[in-house]
Amino acid sequence: MNAETSLNMASALPKRTVVFAWDMHYSCNYRCPYCWYTTTGWTELAKKSVYKTAQEWAEVWERMHRKYGRCQLRITAGEPFTYPDFPQIITTLTQWHDVQVTSNCSNTEAMEKFAAQADPKRVEVDCTFHPLQGEFEPFVENVLRLRRSKFTANVCYLAYPPQMPQMGEFKKRFKERGVYMNMAIFWGRYKDKDYPFAYTDQEKAWIKEVIGYETGPETVNLDPLVIRGKVCGAGQRYAVVQADGKVYRCGQLCHEGMSLGSIFDPAFELFPTGRACSVDYCKSKEFQAAWEDEEKQAMLEKNKFSSAGAASVGAPSQGS
Repeated sequence: MNAETSLNMASALPKRTVVFAWDMHYSCNYRCPYCWYTTTGWTELAKKSVYKTAQEWAEVWERMHRKYGRCQLRITAGEPFTYPDFPQIITTLTQWHDVQVTSNCSNTEAMEKFAAQADPKRVEVDCTFHPLQGEFEPFVENVLRLRRSKFTANVCYLAYPPQMPQMGEFKKRFKERGVYMNMAIFWGRYKDKDYPFAYTDQEKAWIKEVIGYETGPETVNLDPLVIRGKVCGAGQRYAVVQADGKVYRCGQLCHEGMSLGSIFDPAFELFPTGRACSVDYCKSKEFQAAWEDEEKQAMLEKNKFSSAGAASVGAPSQGS
């Protein structure tokens, strides 16, 4: 491990058998041009949002605990810290589950309340830096505020074309503050080009130079690997819960008629076994929770399937 990598705080959350990615609500104080929710339309998406009290959410997630034990909840979509009474909700839910929160770290007041109430052994924060929307200093100060309160709080930076010229400088600035900046690969359209396929060889080399290695967790999807037909645990050990309570196998399969049911339904259950994937690429790295450990590590370390996983590629799709 080199000195730069050592600035990255390892996750303090134990591995759990079941992971739920929870779109808590569709509301955000940022309007990032690369965000799927921005291009889809926040106003329309907001109609799905359901606002409940800490006790009401406790009833929902305690029931999931009775079915699946202690799970990991990955709270994302909108900006979670703008959800009403967010710190209290998290404090309540960590009685039954571990929580990872993805945040733009712009709501300092809510983050201070969160840091004072939440348990850093049960909650961590994935801090996404958006230089087109927010400023460096307030952002990094909130990251450091979380760390001083013993929370795991790492920074992620998206290799979006207009942000790429500055990524080396931001990497350096974060390092100077004792923070490792993780890189994320952009999936989407920019100037009528589809990324990550549109990255030039020079851009790929620059991204890898900023990351600091040729192949590893942050370079997955820089050269996308087709996974259609591969048997996957999405829907079995991993699922996406949208803001209206509907549950889906993964983020790319949130289409009409593909819901597994509602998290509010007392009878809701996940699939008993894995099923073949019906999309081409694992854009959001959901394989990290949905695949078997051997196959997941092969993707993270070498960007390829393990020998066990390779055999299932090309298998007929079983749908959703």
